[in-house]
Amino acid sequence: MFELAELCERSDFVLIQEHWLLPFEVGYLNNVHPRFLSTGKSAVGVTSAVLVGRPYGGTAILFRKELCGCVNIIETYDPRITALRFMSSVGPVFIACVYMPSDMGDQDSFENYISTCCKINALYEESDVAHAIVAGDFNCQFGSRFYNTFINCAQDSNLELSDLKRLRDVFTYCSDDGLRSSWIDHILCSPLLEIV
Repeated sequence: MFELAELCERSDFVLIQEHWLLPFEVGYLNNVHPRFLSTGKSAVGVTSAVLVGRPYGGTAILFRKELCGCVNIIETYDPRITALRFMSSVGPVFIACVYMPSDMGDQDSFENYISTCCKINALYEESDVAHAIVAGDFNCQFGSRFYNTFINCAQDSNLELSDLKRLRDVFTYCSDDGLRSSWIDHILCSPLLEIV
């Protein structure tokens, strides 16, 4: 939580993936920083006596309390996507935090990836906004099986690949042993926001 509080000191919005919280714990994110509120989803099902779903996952967005009057939460009905509509000085902005499906090498994971991309694009289209920022763990990098689907998802909504345009030779994941790394987290945004 200390790292999140530090990010809050420097940011108006903080997007979180894989928070690992149960549904009744997601509200704890409102306590990360005294000047921030949150909205989020848990990836764990608790409808039976046995926990269902992955014990990790979940998405959330933290935002400054003083922006509360400019923020409308968008219901996504999907723990892989937390979204809101923010009224900014350049118009309404769709902000989404995503945690995309992992590639398990099977057709189901590929179809789940495509389905999640379609949900993101539909939410953006239906949210009556001028611009978008979609960021998070896309679970793909250049050359991976999901990469073309990721690129198509961005192009379908006319979003720029901000991180890929600005950075070179970086990684966003490193294994505990330091032997493996990948660039699977990305930031997509509308062309005008690229300039801003």
